[in-house]
Amino acid sequence: MARHKTTAEGGYQRGEETRARIIESALRLFGERGFEGASTRDIATDAGVNAPALQYYFDNKEGVYKACVEYIIDRVWEQLAVPIEQAEQVLNEPECADQHLIDTYLTLLGGFITFIHDSPRGRDWRLFMAREQAGFGPPGTQELMDERLHRRIGGVTTGLIGRITGLPAGDERTVIRTISINSQALVFRVLRRQVLAGLGWQSIDRERMEKVREVLLGQTRLTLQALLQERGTGRL
Repeated sequence: MARHKTTAEGGYQRGEETRARIIESALRLFGERGFEGASTRDIATDAGVNAPALQYYFDNKEGVYKACVEYIIDRVWEQLAVPIEQAEQVLNEPECADQHLIDTYLTLLGGFITFIHDSPRGRDWRLFMAREQAGFGPPGTQELMDERLHRRIGGVTTGLIGRITGLPAGDERTVIRTISINSQALVFRVLRRQVLAGLGWQSIDRERMEKVREVLLGQTRLTLQALLQERGTGRL
């Protein structure tokens, strides 16, 4: 667990700033070089601290990496916590209207799409997460992502798709449909080079992100409406 200096030792705020600076450098270097390729000395130098300072806050390289994962998880929840909680409330309403289920799902998808927007940290996040999702991080980090992020989001989204289609949330067809719909936004991050080349864009600024959001949400609404209609025919 990360430790913090007390006020008497130099100030909690300054300690937090140092810790944040180390995480920012680590995200970039782990993304560029991988877990094995980025040394604690390199990270400390990039962050403008000495190696003992890094060890003080994170113990070792695994601790720094885990802090990077937790940092990204926290940023995701800043964006998605409210819509996830609202969706969970909706799923607890047995008589919730179908259109409200669809609107709730689209709100969540809109939150996912927000993360494709380019920012100064966007490239570092993409490279880091690409390596992490490929299993190149230290042991336990993928389980951390599952426990703190993926299970809850997956439970909510499969629950909504299940209600819309009339199938159980755990049904294979429900899971496949949910993964397919959710992954639309991921394409703009994972296959970013191909996407930018196809669109003739150099980057995805806020205006372009809103255009992507408009198209994907409109397309998804049509898909969910079609699934709703198919539910009535019993062909799902």
